[in-house]
Amino acid sequence: MKKKGLEGRSKWYLLYLSIYLAFLAGVVFAVMNQQSKAVMLNDTEYTPDTAMPEAIAEMRREKGYKPLHEVYKDLPIVDVHSHSVHDLHRSETHDMSHVTIGKDVWEKYGIDKTVLFGDVSAPSAVRTDRLAWRYYREYPDLIYPSFSGFPLEKGENGMDRVKENLEKGYLAVGEVYAASTYSPSADVLWKGRHPYWGILPDIYPLLASYRTPILLHIDPPEGININYLKTALRKNPETIFIFAHANVFNSPENLERLLAEFDNLYIDFFAGFTKYNSNSSHSLEDFVPLIEKYPDQFFLGSDSGVEIGIEKAYRAMYELIDRLSPETAAKVAFQNYERLIEEQPATELQKQTIRELAAELSLEGKTYRLNKRKANEIIFSLQDQRSSP
Repeated sequence: MKKKGLEGRSKWYLLYLSIYLAFLAGVVFAVMNQQSKAVMLNDTEYTPDTAMPEAIAEMRREKGYKPLHEVYKDLPIVDVHSHSVHDLHRSETHDMSHVTIGKDVWEKYGIDKTVLFGDVSAPSAVRTDRLAWRYYREYPDLIYPSFSGFPLEKGENGMDRVKENLEKGYLAVGEVYAASTYSPSADVLWKGRHPYWGILPDIYPLLASYRTPILLHIDPPEGININYLKTALRKNPETIFIFAHANVFNSPENLERLLAEFDNLYIDFFAGFTKYNSNSSHSLEDFVPLIEKYPDQFFLGSDSGVEIGIEKAYRAMYELIDRLSPETAAKVAFQNYERLIEEQPATELQKQTIRELAAELSLEGKTYRLNKRKANEIIFSLQDQRSSP
């Protein structure tokens, strides 16, 4: 009986030992596996260039009689509203010297970054969204890709397309026709009836979770449209709303009433309309006090020079910049929008893609500091490494 008891205890001892060794092996495997995976660190802090206002002041002291785009050639400019992907595509795929919108014009006028899309709130925009991504993939130093090809009507899978594009890495949404009556393209199929219509109330909190801005076309900029815009702003204080070409057929007083109440509202200022369109009832000087009062909430947009031509649209940007204080000019020219880009976190899809590519390329244990823009550029670089011989 004694011998049998010893044998039983030995069996239990061996069982416990095997379990313990299996546990240790699992721990070692987990540690080694973790070390082999790419490490993702969040890097969404934005620090503006505090030396830029003094640099702008120096540009002004030395400007002489040069054109303003040459005076401010060292000032970064972000065009936050460009439909020009069609023209860029034509200029990139054909020998068309008459195409006046593309990298050559951006270079001539010192446009450092362009928020690029094409058609808006229509089925055709699905294709131009893809084109915007294609050229972002090719020129990530020049382009911030945006998308607007999704239906606003409930039950038409618009939310699925929005989520898919956000996860993919698009850096902006819009131009979205939340309401349009008088625009030349007011008959687009996927437009809304007001800024809180259809799936827009569901899109806004989703965008807040991604920290991605939405550019809203709202015309006329009055009455029920503005009331619903206020509703959207109040219900979604963390969402970044950009009022597209908000100065068009609008007054500084109307914009001030909105800006005074909502710090999540930003203004896409189409200086070209105010300066060069004969239908404008205001001057650039009329808006300067408002911009100086709310310097963190204004951007510059060209709207691809609609009705005036792209070169006048760009010249007007500089004419506005030249009227602003150096501190405000730096913010409006690029820092305000650059902040919105740099503060967007990397998406789960982006991080998973980086992990898979890093594993495929045997980049064991590499650490990546990520926001959404950096994640895109890392993915592009890893994809290029994978495809290189």
